[in-house]
Amino acid sequence: MIDRRTLPLASLRAFESAAQHLHMGKAGSELGVTQGAISHQVRLLEERLGVSLFSRAHNTLALTPAGIRLLTAVSQGLDLIVDGARNLDPQNINGSLVIGCTETIATSWAAQHICSFYEKYPEITITVAEIQPLQKVIPHDIDIAICYGKPQTDERLLTKIGAPTLFPVCSPTLLNQGRQRMRAQELSSFTLIHDGQVSWMRWMEQYGVDITSIDSNIYFPSTSQAIRAATLGAGVALSNTLETQQFIIDGQLVKLFDKPIDEEHSYYLMSPAQRNNTTKIKIFMEWILNACNARFS
Repeated sequence: MIDRRTLPLASLRAFESAAQHLHMGKAGSELGVTQGAISHQVRLLEERLGVSLFSRAHNTLALTPAGIRLLTAVSQGLDLIVDGARNLDPQNINGSLVIGCTETIATSWAAQHICSFYEKYPEITITVAEIQPLQKVIPHDIDIAICYGKPQTDERLLTKIGAPTLFPVCSPTLLNQGRQRMRAQELSSFTLIHDGQVSWMRWMEQYGVDITSIDSNIYFPSTSQAIRAATLGAGVALSNTLETQQFIIDGQLVKLFDKPIDEEHSYYLMSPAQRNNTTKIKIFMEWILNACNARFS
Protein backbone atom coordinates (compact mmCIF):
# COMPACT_ATOMS: atom_id res chain seq x y z
CA MET A 1 0.00 0.00 0.00
CA ILE A 2 1.30 3.45 -0.95
CA ASP A 3 0.95 6.32 1.52
CA ARG A 4 2.87 9.51 2.33
CA ARG A 5 5.47 7.65 4.40
CA THR A 6 6.26 5.06 1.73
CA LEU A 7 5.84 7.21 -1.39
CA PRO A 8 8.93 6.48 -3.55
CA LEU A 9 9.66 10.03 -4.72
CA ALA A 10 12.93 9.13 -6.51
CA SER A 11 11.18 6.37 -8.44
CA LEU A 12 8.31 8.70 -9.38
CA ARG A 13 10.74 11.31 -10.72
CA ALA A 14 12.59 8.65 -12.71
CA PHE A 15 9.28 7.33 -14.05
CA GLU A 16 8.10 10.80 -15.11
CA SER A 17 11.28 11.47 -17.08
CA ALA A 18 11.24 8.04 -18.72
CA ALA A 19 7.55 8.46 -19.59
CA GLN A 20 8.11 11.87 -21.16
CA HIS A 21 11.06 10.70 -23.26
CA LEU A 22 9.93 7.07 -23.72
CA HIS A 23 13.62 6.31 -23.43
CA MET A 24 15.55 5.21 -20.32
CA GLY A 25 18.86 6.59 -21.57
CA LYS A 26 17.47 10.07 -22.27
CA ALA A 27 15.79 10.06 -18.86
CA GLY A 28 19.11 9.18 -17.26
CA SER A 29 20.85 12.04 -19.07
CA GLU A 30 18.15 14.47 -17.94
CA LEU A 31 18.47 13.43 -14.29
CA GLY A 32 22.25 12.94 -14.30
CA VAL A 33 22.21 9.20 -13.60
CA THR A 34 22.80 6.05 -15.65
CA GLN A 35 20.24 4.32 -17.84
CA GLY A 36 20.48 1.33 -15.51
CA ALA A 37 19.56 3.49 -12.51
CA ILE A 38 16.41 4.73 -14.25
CA SER A 39 15.42 1.17 -15.23
CA HIS A 40 15.99 0.03 -11.65
CA GLN A 41 13.83 2.81 -10.19
CA VAL A 42 11.02 2.11 -12.68
CA ARG A 43 11.08 -1.63 -11.87
CA LEU A 44 10.93 -0.85 -8.14
CA LEU A 45 7.92 1.40 -8.75
CA GLU A 46 6.13 -1.23 -10.84
CA GLU A 47 6.73 -3.82 -8.12
CA ARG A 48 5.50 -1.44 -5.41
CA LEU A 49 2.34 -0.55 -7.35
CA GLY A 50 1.73 -4.03 -8.70
CA VAL A 51 1.16 -2.82 -12.29
CA SER A 52 3.14 -2.55 -15.50
CA LEU A 53 3.78 1.07 -16.39
CA PHE A 54 5.53 0.46 -19.72
CA SER A 55 5.12 -2.04 -22.50
CA ARG A 56 8.45 -3.14 -23.88
CA ALA A 57 8.24 -4.60 -27.36
CA HIS A 58 10.87 -4.60 -30.12
CA ASN A 59 13.13 -2.39 -28.00
CA THR A 60 10.48 0.34 -27.97
CA LEU A 61 8.94 1.83 -24.83
CA ALA A 62 5.25 2.73 -24.66
CA LEU A 63 3.08 3.69 -21.72
CA THR A 64 0.41 1.27 -20.59
CA PRO A 65 -3.02 2.67 -19.59
CA ALA A 66 -1.84 2.57 -15.96
CA GLY A 67 1.33 4.42 -16.95
CA ILE A 68 -0.66 7.15 -18.71
CA ARG A 69 -2.81 7.71 -15.61
CA LEU A 70 0.21 7.78 -13.31
CA LEU A 71 2.12 10.21 -15.55
CA THR A 72 -0.74 12.71 -15.35
CA ALA A 73 -0.91 12.45 -11.55
CA VAL A 74 2.88 12.61 -11.05
CA SER A 75 3.37 15.60 -13.37
CA GLN A 76 0.60 17.57 -11.67
CA GLY A 77 1.94 16.69 -8.22
CA LEU A 78 5.52 17.69 -9.03
CA ASP A 79 4.30 20.95 -10.59
CA LEU A 80 2.51 21.81 -7.34
CA ILE A 81 5.66 21.04 -5.33
CA VAL A 82 7.73 23.32 -7.58
CA ASP A 83 5.11 26.09 -7.26
CA GLY A 84 5.19 25.82 -3.48
CA ALA A 85 8.99 25.81 -3.31
CA ARG A 86 9.24 28.83 -5.60
CA ASN A 87 6.86 30.88 -3.49
CA LEU A 88 8.02 30.16 0.08
CA ASP A 89 8.21 33.88 0.85
CA PRO A 90 5.20 35.52 -0.80
CA GLN A 91 6.38 39.02 0.12
CA ASN A 92 9.81 38.69 -1.46
CA ILE A 93 10.00 39.99 -5.01
CA ASN A 94 13.43 38.46 -5.62
CA GLY A 95 13.52 35.28 -7.66
CA SER A 96 12.05 34.03 -10.90
CA LEU A 97 8.91 34.82 -12.85
CA VAL A 98 7.81 32.63 -15.76
CA ILE A 99 5.61 34.40 -18.33
CA GLY A 100 3.83 32.48 -21.06
CA CYS A 101 2.71 34.08 -24.32
CA THR A 102 2.42 33.35 -28.02
CA GLU A 103 5.36 33.88 -30.36
CA THR A 104 3.68 36.87 -32.01
CA ILE A 105 3.01 38.67 -28.73
CA ALA A 106 6.48 37.78 -27.41
CA THR A 107 8.19 39.30 -30.44
CA SER A 108 6.15 42.49 -30.55
CA TRP A 109 4.02 44.03 -27.85
CA ALA A 110 4.91 41.91 -24.80
CA ALA A 111 8.67 42.15 -25.35
CA GLN A 112 8.55 45.92 -24.92
CA HIS A 113 6.58 45.74 -21.67
CA ILE A 114 8.50 42.80 -20.23
CA CYS A 115 11.79 44.63 -20.82
CA SER A 116 10.50 47.86 -19.27
CA PHE A 117 9.21 45.85 -16.29
CA TYR A 118 12.64 44.28 -15.85
CA GLU A 119 14.32 47.69 -15.93
CA LYS A 120 12.22 48.68 -12.92
CA TYR A 121 12.51 45.32 -11.11
CA PRO A 122 15.95 43.89 -12.06
CA GLU A 123 15.90 41.63 -8.99
CA ILE A 124 13.26 39.47 -10.73
CA THR A 125 14.61 36.93 -13.21
CA ILE A 126 12.13 36.69 -16.08
CA THR A 127 11.75 33.63 -18.29
CA VAL A 128 9.42 33.79 -21.29
CA ALA A 129 7.80 30.47 -22.25
CA GLU A 130 6.07 30.07 -25.59
CA ILE A 131 2.45 28.92 -25.69
CA GLN A 132 0.38 28.39 -28.82
CA PRO A 133 -2.63 30.43 -29.97
CA LEU A 134 -5.83 28.76 -28.73
CA GLN A 135 -3.81 26.45 -26.44
CA LYS A 136 -6.21 24.86 -23.97
CA VAL A 137 -3.92 23.47 -21.26
CA ILE A 138 -1.45 25.95 -19.72
CA PRO A 139 1.41 24.28 -17.77
CA HIS A 140 1.48 24.96 -14.04
CA ASP A 141 5.15 26.01 -14.14
CA ILE A 142 4.06 29.19 -15.96
CA ASP A 143 3.30 31.93 -13.40
CA ILE A 144 1.33 34.23 -15.70
CA ALA A 145 0.10 33.40 -19.20
CA ILE A 146 -1.10 35.87 -21.83
CA CYS A 147 -3.41 33.63 -23.85
CA TYR A 148 -5.02 34.14 -27.25
CA GLY A 149 -8.28 32.24 -26.90
CA LYS A 150 -9.84 31.02 -23.66
CA PRO A 151 -7.76 28.26 -22.07
CA GLN A 152 -9.09 25.38 -20.02
CA THR A 153 -10.03 26.61 -16.55
CA ASP A 154 -8.77 25.07 -13.31
CA GLU A 155 -7.99 26.45 -9.86
CA ARG A 156 -6.09 29.38 -11.39
CA LEU A 157 -7.63 32.78 -12.05
CA LEU A 158 -8.66 33.77 -15.56
CA THR A 159 -9.01 37.45 -16.45
CA LYS A 160 -10.49 38.45 -19.79
CA ILE A 161 -8.45 41.25 -21.36
CA GLY A 162 -10.54 41.83 -24.45
CA ALA A 163 -10.61 41.36 -28.20
CA PRO A 164 -8.78 43.97 -30.31
CA THR A 165 -9.93 44.67 -33.84
CA LEU A 166 -8.27 43.30 -36.98
CA PHE A 167 -7.32 45.52 -39.91
CA PRO A 168 -5.17 45.29 -43.07
CA VAL A 169 -1.58 46.52 -42.69
CA CYS A 170 1.34 46.84 -45.08
CA SER A 171 4.71 48.50 -45.42
CA PRO A 172 4.51 52.20 -46.36
CA THR A 173 6.85 51.37 -49.26
CA LEU A 174 3.91 49.62 -50.97
CA LEU A 175 1.89 52.82 -51.12
CA ASN A 176 2.53 55.45 -53.75
CA GLN A 177 1.67 59.05 -53.07
CA GLY A 178 -1.49 58.78 -55.14
CA ARG A 179 -2.70 55.66 -53.35
CA GLN A 180 -3.02 56.92 -49.80
CA ARG A 181 -6.81 56.74 -50.05
CA MET A 182 -8.06 53.47 -51.43
CA ARG A 183 -11.23 51.48 -51.70
CA ALA A 184 -11.49 47.98 -50.29
CA GLN A 185 -12.17 46.64 -53.78
CA GLU A 186 -8.65 47.71 -54.81
CA LEU A 187 -7.16 45.06 -52.53
CA SER A 188 -6.78 42.79 -55.56
CA SER A 189 -3.79 44.87 -56.67
CA PHE A 190 -1.79 43.59 -53.68
CA THR A 191 -0.43 40.24 -52.52
CA LEU A 192 -2.37 38.93 -49.52
CA ILE A 193 -0.32 37.54 -46.63
CA HIS A 194 -2.09 34.76 -44.73
CA ASP A 195 -1.22 33.08 -41.41
CA GLY A 196 -2.47 30.07 -39.49
CA GLN A 197 -4.94 32.01 -37.32
CA VAL A 198 -6.52 34.85 -39.27
CA SER A 199 -8.82 34.31 -42.24
CA TRP A 200 -9.13 37.01 -44.86
CA MET A 201 -12.50 35.54 -45.83
CA ARG A 202 -14.41 37.25 -42.99
CA TRP A 203 -12.89 40.63 -43.82
CA MET A 204 -13.75 40.30 -47.51
CA GLU A 205 -17.30 39.20 -46.80
CA GLN A 206 -17.85 42.18 -44.47
CA TYR A 207 -16.54 44.74 -46.96
CA GLY A 208 -17.88 43.18 -50.16
CA VAL A 209 -14.59 42.14 -51.73
CA ASP A 210 -14.74 39.31 -54.27
CA ILE A 211 -12.19 36.70 -53.16
CA THR A 212 -11.91 35.38 -56.73
CA SER A 213 -10.34 38.71 -57.67
CA ILE A 214 -7.27 37.94 -55.51
CA ASP A 215 -4.59 36.28 -57.61
CA SER A 216 -1.50 36.70 -55.43
CA ASN A 217 -1.21 35.01 -52.01
CA ILE A 218 1.55 34.03 -49.55
CA TYR A 219 0.85 31.62 -46.68
CA PHE A 220 2.81 31.55 -43.41
CA PRO A 221 2.30 29.18 -40.46
CA SER A 222 2.42 31.92 -37.81
CA THR A 223 1.22 35.49 -37.35
CA SER A 224 4.69 36.78 -36.42
CA GLN A 225 6.06 35.53 -39.74
CA ALA A 226 3.18 37.12 -41.63
CA ILE A 227 3.75 40.48 -39.90
CA ARG A 228 7.47 40.27 -40.62
CA ALA A 229 6.71 39.66 -44.30
CA ALA A 230 4.41 42.70 -44.30
CA THR A 231 7.16 44.92 -42.83
CA LEU A 232 9.43 43.73 -45.67
CA GLY A 233 6.91 44.92 -48.25
CA ALA A 234 5.81 41.46 -49.41
CA GLY A 235 2.10 42.29 -49.27
CA VAL A 236 -0.83 43.05 -46.99
CA ALA A 237 -1.40 41.21 -43.70
CA LEU A 238 -4.46 41.16 -41.47
CA SER A 239 -3.53 41.72 -37.85
CA ASN A 240 -4.71 43.29 -34.60
CA THR A 241 -3.74 46.25 -32.43
CA LEU A 242 -1.68 44.29 -29.91
CA GLU A 243 0.39 42.69 -32.64
CA THR A 244 1.02 45.68 -34.91
CA GLN A 245 0.63 48.95 -33.01
CA GLN A 246 4.33 49.24 -32.18
CA PHE A 247 5.24 48.55 -35.83
CA ILE A 248 2.83 51.32 -36.84
CA ILE A 249 4.30 53.72 -34.27
CA ASP A 250 7.82 52.89 -35.54
CA GLY A 251 6.74 53.55 -39.15
CA GLN A 252 7.31 49.97 -40.34
CA LEU A 253 3.61 49.39 -41.04
CA VAL A 254 0.59 51.48 -41.94
CA LYS A 255 -3.12 50.73 -42.05
CA LEU A 256 -4.09 50.12 -45.65
CA PHE A 257 -7.77 50.85 -44.89
CA ASP A 258 -9.54 52.03 -41.78
CA LYS A 259 -11.87 49.06 -42.10
CA PRO A 260 -11.64 46.79 -39.04
CA ILE A 261 -13.37 43.55 -38.13
CA ASP A 262 -13.65 41.93 -34.70
CA GLU A 263 -11.21 39.23 -33.61
CA GLU A 264 -12.72 35.75 -33.44
CA HIS A 265 -11.19 35.14 -30.00
CA SER A 266 -10.36 37.25 -26.96
CA TYR A 267 -7.13 37.54 -25.00
CA TYR A 268 -6.99 36.23 -21.43
CA LEU A 269 -4.58 36.50 -18.53
CA MET A 270 -4.12 33.31 -16.48
CA SER A 271 -2.58 33.69 -13.02
CA PRO A 272 -2.31 31.64 -9.82
CA ALA A 273 -5.22 31.28 -7.43
CA GLN A 274 -5.42 34.16 -4.96
CA ARG A 275 -3.90 32.11 -2.13
CA ASN A 276 -0.80 31.39 -4.26
CA ASN A 277 -0.23 34.92 -5.52
CA THR A 278 3.12 36.43 -4.61
CA THR A 279 4.09 40.09 -4.53
CA LYS A 280 6.08 39.84 -7.76
CA ILE A 281 3.14 38.18 -9.55
CA LYS A 282 0.75 40.86 -8.33
CA ILE A 283 3.14 43.60 -9.45
CA PHE A 284 3.51 42.12 -12.92
CA MET A 285 -0.24 41.50 -13.21
CA GLU A 286 -0.93 45.18 -12.51
CA TRP A 287 1.82 46.21 -14.93
CA ILE A 288 0.60 44.09 -17.83
CA LEU A 289 -3.09 44.87 -17.27
CA ASN A 290 -2.33 48.60 -17.39
CA ALA A 291 -0.43 48.03 -20.63
CA CYS A 292 -3.37 46.07 -22.07
CA ASN A 293 -5.86 48.72 -21.05
CA ALA A 294 -3.77 51.35 -22.82
CA ARG A 295 -3.76 49.28 -26.02
CA PHE A 296 -7.44 48.41 -25.93
CA SER A 297 -8.64 51.89 -25.05
